[in-house]
Formats: sequence, structure tokens, C-alpha cells
Amino acid sequence: MRILVTNDDGIEDRGLQELVKAISGKYEVYVVAPDKRYTGYSGAVSFFQLLSVAEYPLNLGEKRSFRVEGTPADCIIMALDELIGAVDLVISGINDEPNLGDDIRLSANLGACREASFADVSAIALSLDYGADTKYYQTVTNFLPVFLGKWHTMNIPKEVYLNINFPNLPPDQIKGVLFVPAGRCRYRDRVHLLNEKPQLTYQIYGTKIEEEEVDTDSWAVKNHYIAITPLHRDQTDKRVLSRLKRNRSYCL
Repeated sequence: MRILVTNDDGIEDRGLQELVKAISGKYEVYVVAPDKRYTGYSGAVSFFQLLSVAEYPLNLGEKRSFRVEGTPADCIIMALDELIGAVDLVISGINDEPNLGDDIRLSANLGACREASFADVSAIALSLDYGADTKYYQTVTNFLPVFLGKWHTMNIPKEVYLNINFPNLPPDQIKGVLFVPAGRCRYRDRVHLLNEKPQLTYQIYGTKIEEEEVDTDSWAVKNHYIAITPLHRDQTDKRVLSRLKRNRSYCL
């Protein structure tokens, strides 16, 4: 299986390198990753901008590795259309913080997977929960080879990509794996005034609103489970579409 690895934390990030080491012994691995951190860029594409690309060997068992001065979505486009060609699977990560609930829409780690799905390439995003002192990447790298060994039996459609979040715990403290929907992840006090002169200057960040939603991605990770959430590239609400089509009087 030909696997393309990327991330949104930059090609030198430890999470990406641990991922490459974990799978390059068994699979044909290529790396096309950004030059720096692109947190919050979602699926942004650098239209009409000049993108510098350089071969950047990691020497971790990968076939080839490239550094791109562009977003994770740029990396997917460059890899599939120019640098690497066809692959069987894209893996984005290992992200050093979780991508849960509403934060999914902001994640450039998932933006890479979304871009892959539009190219009809299967994709998986890997994220590890918060933990400043110790990051248990081994929990992810122990799980992934087993999961990939079963990949072809899961029959995941190409238009679906998987968001997998891991508790930041040692492998022996993981309770299991749950397939769960995304929950909510909202924030308060999101806009902060820094200066009023010579012009108004703000920062956007917030304090998370704690919401207890049982059997969601956030709940699973909080309770020491690996959370797997399938996401679809088609954002059409089929139920509402059907209702609107049945009653055309709305537009007459």
C-alpha cells in the first residue's frame, strides 16, 4: 500500500516523524508536509501564490520526502498532482492536540484529509489529546499498524475520511476503541483587545465551554477511549433538501 503522510505542524514535528517510523517498515511511505505550523488553516489553498518545494529527506524509512512552503491542503494537491502521484491512503498527523467536535472545521490536519477525499483518495487524521509534559505517541503508533492491517476489510468509501483522536495516555491505560459522532466544542470570550492605539488590535482565542455529551468524540477521549469519527466530503443535508423539494411553495 502506498501511503502519503502529511500534517499541519510542519515536517520537523515529532508526531509526523513517529508516524513515519511506525509504518515505513511495512508500507511504501511518502512524505509531503508543510514547512511550518498551520494550525487553524482548515482546508485553505494558496491560489496563485508561489510555493517553494524542496526535497527534505527524513531518513526514517520513507521513499521520498518533500517540504512545501504552503498549507496542508497545498501539500496534498502538490503530492497527488506533481510530486508523488497516485497513492492508496493519506495519513495526516500525528497532531499534538485533539481535533474534536466543532474544532474539526478549523483543523488543517483534517483539511488535508478533506482535500484528499475530493481527489477520491482515502484519508485518516490522527490526533493526540493535550499533555504538555509527556506525549504518548506510542499509543498511536501501537494502534495504527493493527488498524491498517484491517483497512481493506472496512470498505470505507473514498468520499469518507476518518478523524481518529487518542487519549494522551500510555497504551495500557486505553480502554478500547469507540466509533462515535462528533460532539460540540464551543468557546466563550473569543475576542481580546490588545491595543487601541495607533489602531485597534485584537487576538482571537477563547475559553472552552465544558459540555457533557455522552457517546461523542470528546466524551470518548475524556473517558480513555480511542474515538473514531467518519466524516463526509458532501456537506449537503439530504433530509432538509428532501423536505424543501417536496414543498416548492417556499420559492413561489
